[in-house]
Parts: sequence; C-alpha cells; structure tokens
Amino acid sequence: MAAEYNLSVNMNADFVRSYQVKESNVVVDLTTYSIEGTLKLNFRSTVSTSFVATVTDAVNGLFQLSLTDVVTAGMEPGTHVYDVILTDPNGIKTRLMQGRAFVKQGVTP
Repeated sequence: MAAEYNLSVNMNADFVRSYQVKESNVVVDLTTYSIEGTLKLNFRSTVSTSFVATVTDAVNGLFQLSLTDVVTAGMEPGTHVYDVILTDPNGIKTRLMQGRAFVKQGVTP
C-alpha cells in the first residue's frame, strides 16, 4: 500500500525533498531499482509535470524528488495530485507514495 503524504510546492522556487524506503522497518537497497514521480492537476488531466527522481544513496534506500524553479513557475496554483512509482529489477512497479501537492503562488517571480 502506498504511503499517503501531502506536499507543498512553492511556485518560482526549487522543490527538493529526500525520502528513505523501508519495508517492515528494514531499509530497502535501491541499487537496482528505478524511481519516477508525476504531478497532475487532477486524475483525469492529460497535462502532467514529472519530478526529477534520483536515487541518492542506494544502499541506505535514499532518494530525492525535485522540481526546478523554472518548472514550478509554470505550474498552476492549487491542489494537485501526485504519485511516486518504484520499479524493481524484474520490472515490477509499486506505488511507493501518493497524495496531494499544494502548489502555492508567491509574490516574487
């Protein structure tokens, strides 16, 4: 089952968050895994924004999701949905996390 976790994304600013993957409280070695994540305004939307998803310390199960300030500047403010998919070496995909992403408009461009 995917972890439910809500995010706040500030427009015109970089978004960077780090996470650790554990299964039954044991760190998952991500050496041979891949990870990807997508944001959409709603589930039916055909327009999406992809996170840059990077395994940062495979042995310790650490990965990072990020969006540049240029990408966040082009997003529509409001409540979006997102998920993150982990793919194992056999090609089996697991939804790791999901939730709402609150895209907040700022004053400074």
